[in-house]
Amino acid sequence: MPTFKEVGLEPVNRMAYYGIHGPKGMPKEAVEKIAAAVKKTLEDPSVKQRIEGTGSIIVANTPEQFAAQIAAEFEVYKKVVAQQKLALE
Repeated sequence: MPTFKEVGLEPVNRMAYYGIHGPKGMPKEAVEKIAAAVKKTLEDPSVKQRIEGTGSIIVANTPEQFAAQIAAEFEVYKKVVAQQKLALE
């Protein structure tokens, strides 16, 4: 079985991540309230232990940082699709 690098897809060999998404145009106050609740939950020792026990890393970045991360991921995959001349049929 060839590796991603061997088939020219090294950029897609990336770390998986989880996050919470809301609808486009969600009020900033709602985003901030949800982000604060998630951050507080992730600081709970039992939650933290359970997540880290799976080998996962807790980042708990801001909504703006997460949006930037998603945009950067999109650009990586967009470039791979163009380079590999991939298309939906």
